[in-house]
Amino acid sequence: MSKSISKNAVFKAVLNVSNIIFPIIAMTKVLPAIGTALNGYLTMGETLTAVFMIFATFGVSQYGLREVSRVRDDKEKLGQTITSLFLITTTTTAITSILYVIFLIMHESEKAYFYTCMVMGLNIVFNLFNVEWINEALENYDFIAIKTMIVKIIYNVLTIIFVKTQTDFLFYIYLTSAINFINNIASYIYIKRKIKFDFSNIQIIKHIKPMFSVVILANTYILYTWFDKYIINSVMGYVEAGYYGTAQKIMSLIDILMFTIIQVSMARLSNYLANHSKEVYLNLLNKVVKIYFLLLFPASIGLLCVSKQVILLFGGGTDIYLPAVPILMVFSIYMLTIGIDRIIADQIIYIFGKEKKDAKLVLIGGIINLILNLLLVVTNTLTPTRVITMTLIANLAVIAMEYRLVKKEIKLDIKLFSLANFKYLYYSLIFIPITYFINENVSSVILSCTIDVVVCGMIYLIILLVTKDKVFYDLLDTVLEKIKLKI
Repeated sequence: MSKSISKNAVFKAVLNVSNIIFPIIAMTKVLPAIGTALNGYLTMGETLTAVFMIFATFGVSQYGLREVSRVRDDKEKLGQTITSLFLITTTTTAITSILYVIFLIMHESEKAYFYTCMVMGLNIVFNLFNVEWINEALENYDFIAIKTMIVKIIYNVLTIIFVKTQTDFLFYIYLTSAINFINNIASYIYIKRKIKFDFSNIQIIKHIKPMFSVVILANTYILYTWFDKYIINSVMGYVEAGYYGTAQKIMSLIDILMFTIIQVSMARLSNYLANHSKEVYLNLLNKVVKIYFLLLFPASIGLLCVSKQVILLFGGGTDIYLPAVPILMVFSIYMLTIGIDRIIADQIIYIFGKEKKDAKLVLIGGIINLILNLLLVVTNTLTPTRVITMTLIANLAVIAMEYRLVKKEIKLDIKLFSLANFKYLYYSLIFIPITYFINENVSSVILSCTIDVVVCGMIYLIILLVTKDKVFYDLLDTVLEKIKLKI
């Protein structure tokens, strides 16, 4: 299988750009329409379903991607591996769905957001048909992009047309669940037409043990931020949790686009390490890191600089979501740590099969996060902004421990924190004084945000051109070559 990484990246980028543009349009309508209270309901529903979804998927998105990538050139092993993993996730999904309902009845039945959580729990059931990890392992990014774009367009158009007031809230959560089902079932039908289940050599025990570690490793971000929202809801209420959730969603929109490079290269990196050489793998990894950082750092610092304008725009021009501004500012820095962690955990530790050790490091980080948050509770200083700050600190500790593992045990000669990689952060820091000056002198929210993005983007481009940045020029040459081929 010889699909181009650059072609895959284009399909994935188109998909992720659409996943940013359409949700932005929809959220600017939905957030002011439903108000802060119902947004809190939505946040708690998303939080609880996300946690249970971890155990329903059972790490198959990461583990399945790696295992299928390794055997994708052998049709017999491919069918057997997919069948074994599908049987595991079918079982875990069924069990988790039942446990989710029991949990809600026992612990959340008296809460105002109970019904919202029940409806959104359908997404756990629909995980039965979630086979997107197979498409990613087989690098079917053209199908994923086209299918998901069509579904997303329908979803966002319906949202914009029909969700106008708080009375439309139930329609909104019904629509969200229905669209998720359609997205999953379309992928399931596509895969079933291409690959037949093979029950001749079912292996359950072989996969169960490593998948336990992946459950923790692949969901670090969800586990940490889930606890954040849960403790905010318990101490301050679901409205404050909603502010946290709003900031997190906005950051996630940008993070999805950044994650494109990691997603499209993971299958290839795993395949190279298994079937070629460590040197070939390392060359590709270094290239991916540089491209990723070239985009990640300006995106993160840029979001930090326009946090207030973004919150106002998503709030429909009203100030009801202004308490989310400082939360989003911290989230923009947290996005940096997520990106660095993805490189270390997903593209190095996991591909070298050290996920069990990394899971222990993640648990240590979780304990650090728990202690720091409990200190906030005990000292009566807990706020959503301080909670995400504590999570940021915990994630930095995890990164430090993971990098030590890479250097000491895997012994991979990668200089992740070198000047060659981090110069993009230093370039991006110039955005801070520039945007401060613009925002102080331009009162219009839309105009100031537009000027911020255009001016900072142009300055960043000029710096790359003046310094003759090799990574940028390589990317530019690749894009121009693709355009010539198309013409």
